Amino acid sequence: MKIAVTGKGGVGKTTISAVLARLYAEEGKKVFAVDVDPDANLGLALGFSEEELESITPISKMRRLIEERTGADKSNTFYKINPKVDDIPEIYGKENDGVRLLFLALKAGLYMKGR
Repeated sequence: MKIAVTGKGGVGKTTISAVLARLYAEEGKKVFAVDVDPDANLGLALGFSEEELESITPISKMRRLIEERTGADKSNTFYKINPKVDDIPEIYGKENDGVRLLFLALKAGLYMKGR
């Protein structure tokens, strides 16, 4: 099952996502949470520490992996649109109480810190 939570800002998407992730994890289900919000607060809502969150490399920064999996680079205009991705959460995500977390992009504040 895949669930995507979307909507306008300030309506509780992060809270609902964290609650759903925790409930499914408590039921013993395998849960992968992907935070695509530039503010990226889902990890905090799930109980990850600041240190754990800082150690997660956003998928958008994995240029070498993206090139390897899709064949896309500056010299190649053709690339795979269905690359292998099923191992990415296990390899690059961090787990806390049964929920494995990934980020799509850097947190907005981290851009200013030069990361």
